Amino acid sequence: MRQFFSYAPRMEARFRAGGRDQLLGLSAHQNRKRFIGITLFWLNVFLLAIIVRLPWIHVISADYLVHYGPWYRFIVYNGFFAALRYEFSDYNVPYLYLLAAVAFFFPGIKSYLAIKGLSIIFDFVLAFFVYKCVHLKYSQTEIVPRLAALVTLLIPTVILNGSAWGQSDVIYTALLVASLWALLSGHQIWAFVAYGLSFSFKLQSVFLAPLFLWLLAKKRVSLRCFILIPLVYLNMLMPAWIIGRPLDDLLLIYINLVNEGEQLVWNTPNLYMWIPNHYYSWYPLGVAFTALVVIVIALLVYKSPVRMTRDLLVHLATFSTLIVPFLLPKMHERYFLPANVFAVIFAFYFPKFWYTPVVIGLVSFLTDIGFLYGVPTISLKWLAVLPLALIVILGWKLLRTLEYLPSSRKYSTAVHWGG
Repeated sequence: MRQFFSYAPRMEARFRAGGRDQLLGLSAHQNRKRFIGITLFWLNVFLLAIIVRLPWIHVISADYLVHYGPWYRFIVYNGFFAALRYEFSDYNVPYLYLLAAVAFFFPGIKSYLAIKGLSIIFDFVLAFFVYKCVHLKYSQTEIVPRLAALVTLLIPTVILNGSAWGQSDVIYTALLVASLWALLSGHQIWAFVAYGLSFSFKLQSVFLAPLFLWLLAKKRVSLRCFILIPLVYLNMLMPAWIIGRPLDDLLLIYINLVNEGEQLVWNTPNLYMWIPNHYYSWYPLGVAFTALVVIVIALLVYKSPVRMTRDLLVHLATFSTLIVPFLLPKMHERYFLPANVFAVIFAFYFPKFWYTPVVIGLVSFLTDIGFLYGVPTISLKWLAVLPLALIVILGWKLLRTLEYLPSSRKYSTAVHWGG
């Protein structure tokens, strides 16, 4: 009798599952084939992504020699996590936690493999959240979201950033896309948590910050949720502080970074390619101008009668990651990486604008190759015309969407906010 009662729930569960499969028109055999097909697809995507990265793994960049390599060795030689009580890096400590974890759990691994391997892992995290964002648009099919994930893994600048360069920009970018997915899904709190984590890794997460202001103007996020960003940030600093690093030192990391170097622009095709560097002392005006543009867009969003939708949200997010690195001074060559990724999501939401990730991807690729290998490419002054053209096109489309200009089509995909 005891065996019967322990077996009965399993029989009932199977019956329910079988009934559900019959309602869906799926047999157990079909389910098995579908599972195998999905598994094989993702396995092939994984293998392809690794294969295209392998030729770049042994490339040693100047940034590795000057920054990442010495940081990693310092961590290894000074007790792994205990090393974090010292100031030996100009990066924020969450990234150093990850380096320390890799060094601790994989002793003996070559430093460049550890550093690049960490970034490659986040390439897949990035692709996963791109998949989740696009799946919300194409919930009736798996083909399109999978294609979006595959495209993300094959973006040349994503491949170069981690596999060749050894940079870590993919980490904060993946968390920005996670934040967008949470917003699209209606999980407001998790969106702010993900953004707070992104901000903890890199100051460049500010490229998406205007989106939250624009949503606040439309009363689509709560002002109270903004407190989560500094709370998450401070919590990410706590382990290093507990280990022994001074708190004031931790809090000044980003301020010190902003004050580093006296260049209006660092090898990136943005507005300041057309402004001589002897105007460097005026760079606060550039920051003020960027803030003004963001505020003007906030007012336009606020005044518009159009309701916030998923499509509009993706449009605003992509626009934010384009205009901020284009308008801000002191930008580096790799800072259009988030725009590369958000442009992919944008193109899947708006197939007519398929050229958006192609154009910004080409600009970033030529810039990266020119910096990494000294390969002569198009002058950055000419390259800067392309992101400017995209900003004009997407800005025009945004004005039409917000009904400030005549529009032939309105967004129709609603966002269900919550969380």
